[in-house]
Amino acid sequence: MSKTVPDISVIVVNYNYAKYIGDALESIKCQSLENIECIIIDDASTDNSIQIIRKYTQQDKRFILIQQTSHDGVSAARNRGLDIARGRYIAFLDSDDCFTEYALEMLLHMAETTGADMAGGATNIVADKFRFIPSKNHTWIPNISGSSNNPSRFLLAPLASKWCWIWRRIYRRELIGNTRFRPEFKTFGDDLTFMLDICYRANLVVETQNISVYHRTHPGTITSAEFSPQYFEWFPMYFRHIRKDLLDKYDFVFWRMFYQNTFTYLMLETIYKPKKFGQYQTDAKSALIASCREIPRRYLRLKQKFLCWFLSCLK
Repeated sequence: MSKTVPDISVIVVNYNYAKYIGDALESIKCQSLENIECIIIDDASTDNSIQIIRKYTQQDKRFILIQQTSHDGVSAARNRGLDIARGRYIAFLDSDDCFTEYALEMLLHMAETTGADMAGGATNIVADKFRFIPSKNHTWIPNISGSSNNPSRFLLAPLASKWCWIWRRIYRRELIGNTRFRPEFKTFGDDLTFMLDICYRANLVVETQNISVYHRTHPGTITSAEFSPQYFEWFPMYFRHIRKDLLDKYDFVFWRMFYQNTFTYLMLETIYKPKKFGQYQTDAKSALIASCREIPRRYLRLKQKFLCWFLSCLK
């Protein structure tokens, strides 16, 4: 590996995605920005992922393979990647997604010319059958469609879904610092908590409508996978983390809007989703009650306050 500091370190976590990992790595290999490193953390895969990954590490010294001896989850794997990353900026790519060939060059240009701590691109949702085909189409038009010196406002969308997708942007290394993903969020919520943990330190974020990532949807993704009771476990942990560690990081206006939105989301997910699937009502109820005990009611609307208090009193 060259001693030159990479412009961007790309962290890719893989677990049994042999079907897709080749596409992801090929999209990194074909980047118009060459001064990069790609750290692949294999989370103890049992398929033939390693053979595919090694083809890239043997052909290109920019690719580094780290093999986990146990399956510890995406958050722990990303943390290991952060611990060894050398780049001035950090990017994440899921092993079933792909970058556009100009993505990293474009995002680096946006960050460097504006001094932004985060630079993000748009996503193109693609089907399971999508395959990355290398081309020489590295052209992109500088187009900053949005910027803010108060990045926390992007976290106030009702679900904050697209904003909290960590893999569609790059992050200045100093912004992340010693912040790490929380391994307890093994099924859901790792992206959102990570963004909450770093956004209050960001001075400027810029966005473009140019596509940076092809985001694949298929039955194996968390959002489309078969529903399970583990889905509900993250809710009380999530609200507990906010109450204990983050309340002093954002102002009252932010938390008022945030909690009002997320309380509605909590109700929808723990009441209507179990009804939809016809199961897991007990797990959902327990998560709802435990979550309400962690939510500071002063940020809620009047009706929400009463409902939150009532639910927190249940056994």
